[in-house]
Amino acid sequence: MSRFLYILFFLISIDSLNAKEVQKLVWPSPPDEAKIEYLSFVRSPEEFGIEKGFFSRAFDFLFDVSEASISAPFGLHSDKGRLYITDISSKSLYIFDKKEDETITIEGSDDESFLYPIDVVTDVDGNIFVSDSVRAKIYVFEKDGDFSYSISNKVIQRPIGIAISNDNKKLYVVDSVASKIHVITPKGKFIKSIGKKGLNDGEFNRPTFIDIGKDGKIYVTDSMNHRVQILNPDGKFINKFGYIGQEIGSFGSPRGISLDSYENIYVSDTMYNTIQVFNNSGELLLVFGNYGKNKGEFALAEDISITDDNTIYISDTNNRRVQVFKLLDSTAVRSVK
Repeated sequence: MSRFLYILFFLISIDSLNAKEVQKLVWPSPPDEAKIEYLSFVRSPEEFGIEKGFFSRAFDFLFDVSEASISAPFGLHSDKGRLYITDISSKSLYIFDKKEDETITIEGSDDESFLYPIDVVTDVDGNIFVSDSVRAKIYVFEKDGDFSYSISNKVIQRPIGIAISNDNKKLYVVDSVASKIHVITPKGKFIKSIGKKGLNDGEFNRPTFIDIGKDGKIYVTDSMNHRVQILNPDGKFINKFGYIGQEIGSFGSPRGISLDSYENIYVSDTMYNTIQVFNNSGELLLVFGNYGKNKGEFALAEDISITDDNTIYISDTNNRRVQVFKLLDSTAVRSVK
């Protein structure tokens, strides 16, 4: 009898484990059709799928090389199997390269270290641009991490979010203190500034992050005006949405912004620790996340980066991790009211 009970208990345990394996965390919750699914979180290269070989592990052990581990992730960029993460605590840029099974850590230029690396973006050739808000510079590195040059200009006071135009000819720099967007060439030549401090259309108050759509439109989180502004490629105002409030569709402190492949707009809010999804007209489609440390919860949700296959990376700064989600069905997301 005891053997029978043991086998029965074993089978029930296996059944229970299988049930847990198939249980998924999705938004909206059942019985509604799922649109966003939680996948995982990343704190180390291994959690991104990078596996070190025997000799790499032996080298690290012999020479006491510590593993790259995120402590305060902030800016994000994802492209071609790479995840780029700025870390404001370690003052570093981490590059997790799944294709090459390697990790690159960048701590600054040849002559000076980062003081407060905020955002990161790459151009079509893989060159890496990193904004440092304290040094008021943009650092540029080659694809392998070697320092190339830095960009500084007296008009740039506090660079935060950065983005590169689709034709690779313009670098957009969000200047939080000046409440402007500076447009320069990737080599650093000043072209013009967009906007000024204010409440009107095309004006900003402490803007933070930026993204560029497929058609070249510019999307900016106008953080202290509690809204998102959409500009044409030349910087002319097109549309805006959002306002200060506590209900869904409003903002406390909008920060990260990114577009999926269907031009849906994802906006993080560091005050409410939510991610809100809007269509291009500014209509709210979906909300996910809340304050906490569990899966799908945030403690200072900052930047967002979305890949071509609609994998969503979100920096969860005070939880010391990057959370990973997936858009399941764009048409279903668009139907949410």
